[in-house]
Amino acid sequence: MVEILPRKAPPLPSWLKILFYVLTILLIGVILSFFLLGHLQKKSLATISNLKGEISKEKTSEKISQEEEILSYQKKIKNFGLLLEQHFLPSKFFDFLEKTTHPRIWISQISLGPGEATANLTGQAESFAALGQQIQILKSETLLKKVNLTKISLGKKGEIEFVLDLVFDPKFFK
Repeated sequence: MVEILPRKAPPLPSWLKILFYVLTILLIGVILSFFLLGHLQKKSLATISNLKGEISKEKTSEKISQEEEILSYQKKIKNFGLLLEQHFLPSKFFDFLEKTTHPRIWISQISLGPGEATANLTGQAESFAALGQQIQILKSETLLKKVNLTKISLGKKGEIEFVLDLVFDPKFFK
């Protein structure tokens, strides 16, 4: 049988009503925030463009040229710093040599390779004992990684002629 009188719909649970109102308020808040943030963004962009205009009014051609000059000097200083970091100081080697050379050793030729942290010494020793002591002195130095006696011979007057190859710590020449 068909009912002619409509029945009342069952009431919604209270948690569903609360959820509906919370979500509605949240939706309205999001929409208002969207328009508020859009307005604030336009206002900020206008302020920024006004400030840029004021800055450009304050800049004269003289100030602009000074700025460019300062920036070029800044770039040169930065480049100089890079060059200085890569610069080798071979003078440290001579202080090292003066400190570590045996009194009975005469060095006649020096060949430095600061980029490779190497040195080649040609010289004469009074005796084999003096040459041995010189090699021991060099081997005891912490700045040296390697000491090689590459050539040894007797000279015309009985002195010992030698060639030493020294390999330094790469940080030694910097």
